[in-house]
Amino acid sequence: MTGRPLQIEVPQPLIFTLNPLYPGKLKAMYKYRYPVVRDDLVQALTAAGVDNIQYFQAVLRDTVANVDHTHYKAFNIVGVVACADMEQSELMGTSDSAMVDVDFRALVIDEKKTGGMLLFRLAESVNAIVVHEKVKKQVEASGIENMVFFGPGEWTG
Repeated sequence: MTGRPLQIEVPQPLIFTLNPLYPGKLKAMYKYRYPVVRDDLVQALTAAGVDNIQYFQAVLRDTVANVDHTHYKAFNIVGVVACADMEQSELMGTSDSAMVDVDFRALVIDEKKTGGMLLFRLAESVNAIVVHEKVKKQVEASGIENMVFFGPGEWTG
């Protein structure tokens, strides 16, 4: 969440256990404490030109089927950008902060402040991952299902 490169040795593979209460088709991305993406999503991000992510080998362990899924990577986004247009965005008013944990009813990005980055964490609300339209189109063209993208003014959080 800091947007800085990890400077520690990360043991690999990182092992994550799927929740047996939520069976079904595997997702392209999971938001564990350390987020995890499937290899085809890594390929789509790379094809779009995203080059500011550290990847680490990961295993998703299915304890019900007794299967390890090894085509996943844990990741760290290098880059936090303060680019919310606070005048145009609608705030929920649930936070006293102007950075890190702002709750938006509708977020508007000032594109001039993004520095041309294609993917980054939003400094005002670091749980948000912002992607450029180019990245969204590449992910969709790659046929990756169930990825949810929000347009300008649509994201709340």
